[in-house]
Amino acid sequence: MPAIRHRHVEVDGLKVFVREAGDASRPVIVLLPGFPSSTRAYVRLIDRLASDWHVVAIDYPGFGSSDPLPGDPTFDRLAEVTGEVIDLLGIGDYAVYVFDFGAPVGFRIALEHDQRVKAVITQNGNAYTDGFGPDVEALNGWWSDKAKHQDAVDWVVSLEGTQHQWLAGAKDPENIDPEQALADQAVIDLPGRAAYMKSLLWNYQTNPVRYPSWQAWLRERQPHVLAVWGRNDTFFVPAGAEAYRRDVPSAEVVLLDTGHFALEEAADEVAAHVNAVLEKTFA
Repeated sequence: MPAIRHRHVEVDGLKVFVREAGDASRPVIVLLPGFPSSTRAYVRLIDRLASDWHVVAIDYPGFGSSDPLPGDPTFDRLAEVTGEVIDLLGIGDYAVYVFDFGAPVGFRIALEHDQRVKAVITQNGNAYTDGFGPDVEALNGWWSDKAKHQDAVDWVVSLEGTQHQWLAGAKDPENIDPEQALADQAVIDLPGRAAYMKSLLWNYQTNPVRYPSWQAWLRERQPHVLAVWGRNDTFFVPAGAEAYRRDVPSAEVVLLDTGHFALEEAADEVAAHVNAVLEKTFA
């Protein structure tokens, strides 16, 4: 099993953390993590893919071991910086794996990198309003009436809220490593970081209005698409996975008996499906 390498790449004065493994001469898959997590959540998947592929996982500014953006963060800026990291690493064509926040970051980058993105693997990474589950309702309410729903969003960045993210829809809570939530919360508890995360949650409302442009890119480009989903997810429900077939009829949809952080319980199954789509893409 190839060792995972750890380093920082400097972009716009920010140190952005990257985990990388595998032979750099092999085709590339870029892993984009979810909220409130980091590339630490991908270690088991990296281990399963790195023997055959060049795997690159990037912590967004303010996540994991990356410096935060100055001022209020936005998804536009997360995507700009992450896209620059991909360029600075000398990556040409690649497949992108998006989970949760990875979808709005990844699709912004895909529209810029366009032909370079050869495949989209979406694991509970939403690009359709069909995919919104009950756990997104608190955000909808907050966007409509910030004061009334502020307590709910304050809870989202608490330890209990972070633990809920990791456990949502899990087949067996004992399969979920509790240290994952503790590691994420340690970042949220850094000075100013909870407010930073809440700014991003507020900015999340800029994503659904962009769905039509992401869907148009999928229709025009017809990349290989794998929607491999924890079907019990209460944030992004299976209808969001099925919806990809509207724009890419050849999209493969796989629903697994797990939840939001599907890799905790189904890393082997996910890796097998990812390997299959990468083999088709880079044959």
